[in-house]
Amino acid sequence: MKRATTISAVSGAVVILMAGCSSEKQATAKTPADFHETGLPIVDNPITLTIAGNFDDRTGAKWNELETFKKINEGTNVQINWNLTPGTDWKTKRNLIIASDDLPDVLLDLTTSQVVTGGADGMFIPLEDMIEKYAPNLKNFLTKYPEVRQAITAPDGHIYSLPLANMSEYKHADGNTLWINKEWLKKIGMEMPKTTEELLKVLKAFKEKDMDGDGNPNNEIPLTGVYGDSQYGFGNLFGSFNTLDRQFIVKDDKVQFVRGTEEFKNAIKYLHSLYELGLIDPDSFTQNSTQHIAKISAGKKASVGAFFAWSADQITNASFRWDYGSPMVPLVGPTGAQVTAYNNLQMTPGMFTITKVNKHPEATMRWVDRAYEPEMSLMLREGPNRLKKLDNGTYDIIENPSNFTAGEWKVKETPYNSFVYGFSEEMRKKQNLPKAEPGQLDPDFDEWYEALKPYMKHWIFPNIMFTDEQYKQIERYQTDIKKYTDKTEAQWIAKGGIDEEWDNYLKTLDKMGLKDFIKVYQDGYDTNKKNLAKK
Repeated sequence: MKRATTISAVSGAVVILMAGCSSEKQATAKTPADFHETGLPIVDNPITLTIAGNFDDRTGAKWNELETFKKINEGTNVQINWNLTPGTDWKTKRNLIIASDDLPDVLLDLTTSQVVTGGADGMFIPLEDMIEKYAPNLKNFLTKYPEVRQAITAPDGHIYSLPLANMSEYKHADGNTLWINKEWLKKIGMEMPKTTEELLKVLKAFKEKDMDGDGNPNNEIPLTGVYGDSQYGFGNLFGSFNTLDRQFIVKDDKVQFVRGTEEFKNAIKYLHSLYELGLIDPDSFTQNSTQHIAKISAGKKASVGAFFAWSADQITNASFRWDYGSPMVPLVGPTGAQVTAYNNLQMTPGMFTITKVNKHPEATMRWVDRAYEPEMSLMLREGPNRLKKLDNGTYDIIENPSNFTAGEWKVKETPYNSFVYGFSEEMRKKQNLPKAEPGQLDPDFDEWYEALKPYMKHWIFPNIMFTDEQYKQIERYQTDIKKYTDKTEAQWIAKGGIDEEWDNYLKTLDKMGLKDFIKVYQDGYDTNKKNLAKK
């Protein structure tokens, strides 16, 4: 999670010029007379900030009514006009906002590319001086976790965005896990599968028998997911073929484009074998995560044998919530591979940017710093309705009422992962977390992280910021190559033919500039590694 700093001579001159202009603007900006550097109110006369971002359907868009924001806003004289878009539409909406230049005071949840480019173009203002002067909570967090500061620092040396950062160790575990209905396993007299071959046999038995007892053996779904989704997709199975379902991974300091490797090829052949037998839900290629969750939780009895998700108990129907037992450690593949990712910790570097139209940047910084106060970050992360503070400074977890799912309860009073917070391992340890039941694991427990450790590989590409020029090169190749490989991968899973088409596929990628695409990532990785060595 460090930054890349290699810049060509020409682009470097431009960046230096931009940095100089930005620093000058920052130094000469006039602070409003009614602004207070410390204490409350932040400003004597009320101000309104317009903030655009996205929301979780379970939370809704009325953020000023959430308990978290009531506490953040209290006594500040800062009022927020939220311009929020459903999460599924945010990518399109934020692109339109940036392209139109009709900016709000603050933009939430941007890509690192948008942050670096917007910062270099003057769309977003530099924040490092204001962090130092007006954001003691964030400053303390960045001092404690210098890797977060590195991740939000652009190659020109400026900070243009504030992060969502969860530094809990357990977050190194992959969020894409496989869950299998243990009650169905009992009915077919089979054990929890430990290999890819055993999984195929289990799913085949699920398909052939009347698992829900309704007299129709053909209406159960053996395995479902959301193709291409990092949490609900089929990526978990790639580890059985000695790779990860990522665009780029790093093995022995060499960047690999996964979809051009033999390991990828073998993973796709296995997925095709499942699909060919009717074991993969055809809707997996068209449904979104909301439809996926609805399908898993529908009815009074489970109709799905296995699926991919983070926590089964948070998305399944209460009447069969615990039928899925525990998530599985990686399956052993045909050659003995049993791999999962040692992930970068959860971070969104571009979660909060202050735009050039903002007339109150100092007040904005002081307001948002309230979210980084440790207890408030805990509330934003875990939900204030779920936490009961005890006299010893720890927190009991309040279980969800019967009229809420665990997921709905968690996001009832917080925007959760749609706004900034700085959550530390220290704050996690202050929670009196429930222990896993004997024989059961859950990704929200540290025990799950410990169980996965033996299989974790440090192959994930680091969370870095590229230069503006490198982002332009990435954009040049990204869209066409991803579109082409998405299409061919889906076709190969559904129809087969990967062996016959493989050589021509690689030639096509070569013509599309794959070698240059890989080089951009290799250069970024090498620069990042050199910078780390200097620390």
